[in-house]
Amino acid sequence: MKKFLVILLVAVTLLAGCNRVTQTQTPTNPAIAKTFIEASDSGDVDRCLSLLSNDLVFSENPPGVKLEGKDQYETALRAAVKWHEKHSVTSSYNVDGDKVTFTAKVSGDDFSIMEMDSINFSYQLQINDGKISSIIDTPDSADWAKLVQLNSGGIGVQLTFSDKGARVDEVAAKSPADEAGIKPGDIITAVDGVSYSQMREGEMQLRIKGKLGSKVLLTVIREGVAAPIDIEVTRA
Repeated sequence: MKKFLVILLVAVTLLAGCNRVTQTQTPTNPAIAKTFIEASDSGDVDRCLSLLSNDLVFSENPPGVKLEGKDQYETALRAAVKWHEKHSVTSSYNVDGDKVTFTAKVSGDDFSIMEMDSINFSYQLQINDGKISSIIDTPDSADWAKLVQLNSGGIGVQLTFSDKGARVDEVAAKSPADEAGIKPGDIITAVDGVSYSQMREGEMQLRIKGKLGSKVLLTVIREGVAAPIDIEVTRA
């Protein structure tokens, strides 16, 4: 009997301990994910950052991007805000343990330049102690394949960027740029009539690339030539 009472006491103690652990766990709150998306769409970067843990890990595959730490992610987040990226959530926020999953249709100026109105993404956010510790987003495979197809054409130049524009450092032999008459030393100041001074970081590269066989109009300043030159290049 004494042995039975001891076993029963141990069992009760263990159960009580388990109950205490369960009661002190913080349930995953899907509202944190919703607030994060809404803050991102409104351009409130500081609000977004307040919801992230310092050791945040962000990954997106494709294209195979991985960022570790809040500081690294902040740079990407501020860039996304400049492109006016918006999320139209297309599912409910589903909770599975410490993870919140949902899907969204993402639009932005960058996708528009690449001739895509939007791309469907799947998201998984891991939330611990009220902070987002992991973000995994995955673009829809068909949408991603279409985006790659729309932007697989280039012109064959190597550029260096400055306040004046993009200086052509190298032109690949027999490339579209070479055949169109682009020369090393040329400074590209506009693409399809859009001035470099109005572009965001990375925008010129997006505008130069496009569909195979499509044309892009480059405005260049060339040493020894008084006026800017417009040169049409066929992407390949």
